[in-house]
Parts: sequence; structure tokens; C-alpha cells
Amino acid sequence: MIDDGDMNFDFEPDGEWDSMDYVDNMGIDSRQMMMDVVYTSIINNKLAVLNSISTDSLKIAAIKHVLTFFEELEDYEKCGELKKIIDKIKE
Repeated sequence: MIDDGDMNFDFEPDGEWDSMDYVDNMGIDSRQMMMDVVYTSIINNKLAVLNSISTDSLKIAAIKHVLTFFEELEDYEKCGELKKIIDKIKE
């Protein structure tokens, strides 16, 4: 059991800490984590993606959205994998 006496609740941010930057970065980091999860889901479930009941145009638009995110990060390996799936949908 943790005793409150063992915990340090004093928080004195240094002079360079900016709470708004911290909050902004949380949003960026959260988006990165979310897109990584979406990417992994697409890659690990290719057949489910290809065979889903969604229209091909909807599937392609969704995957292109993820692809654009990774293009901005210059993560071209992920872009290539997503492009292969888009090409497969178009067949």
C-alpha cells in the first residue's frame, strides 16, 4: 500500500514548461498512436478490409486518409503497404 507521505505532490514546472504546448503535443501524440493502431488493423486484417461490405470508394477513401497521414511523416514503407491494399481493392 502506498502512503500519501511517500508521494511528492509538489509540482513546480521549470520556467520553460508551457502547458499549452504540452496539451497540443498530447493531441499530436494521440493522433499518431491512433493512426498506428488503424494502420496495424488494416495490415493485420487485409482480407477483412478487402471483403467488407463497405463500398470500394469508401474503403479507398478511408485508406487514403491513413496513407496521407503517413506521407506527412515520410513513413513511406507504411504508405507502400497501404497503396498495395488500395490497388487490390481497385482490381
